[in-house]
Amino acid sequence: MVNVEITGGICGFTTQVFAEDKTGYKASFRLESDCPNWKRVDAILGGKELNMMTELFKDKKTGTLNSQVLDVSLKTIPHVSCPVISGILKALEVSVGLALPKDAAITFKR
Repeated sequence: MVNVEITGGICGFTTQVFAEDKTGYKASFRLESDCPNWKRVDAILGGKELNMMTELFKDKKTGTLNSQVLDVSLKTIPHVSCPVISGILKALEVSVGLALPKDAAITFKR
């Protein structure tokens, strides 16, 4: 189980992502969030088994991306630059062994 905590920024909301390997490049996630929008995403996708090759990579033949995480997030979340979107995908990627766990950050320099 991979656990990632994401602080959204100026909104002040925190979201916890729990991603679990289901074997064969399949994984699921669930969210605990202060954000009502991410709670809706969790109600739609939370616990659903997802194919990580489809979620994380474009189709080699067509060049299209068929990510349910991106599709649902972009339809549900009013603020498309929310870092939770990439945090979910990174947690799923790590959960199936396609990446190593390493903190990432967006830092504003003043």
